[in-house]
Amino acid sequence: MCLAMPGQVLAVDASGATIESDGRQRRASTLLYPDLAVGDWVMVAAGTVVRQLTPAEATEIRNALMEALRLVDSQKGLTDAVS
Repeated sequence: MCLAMPGQVLAVDASGATIESDGRQRRASTLLYPDLAVGDWVMVAAGTVVRQLTPAEATEIRNALMEALRLVDSQKGLTDAVS
């Protein structure tokens, strides 16, 4: 499963952008959003910027995803105990 995560644009060049998300940097295609600038917030899925975000949207999405991951992680312990 591929999970789209919000990240902030650190650098932009002709071939794409460097995006930071939760302390990790990765390259992403900017074909769908060619006018991005350093500091912009985006959603990246499968190595492609798929949406530009406001800072508030990025925070809200990140918090929701982190909570979902915490819930999944807590359920994993329960299912492991039953197996």
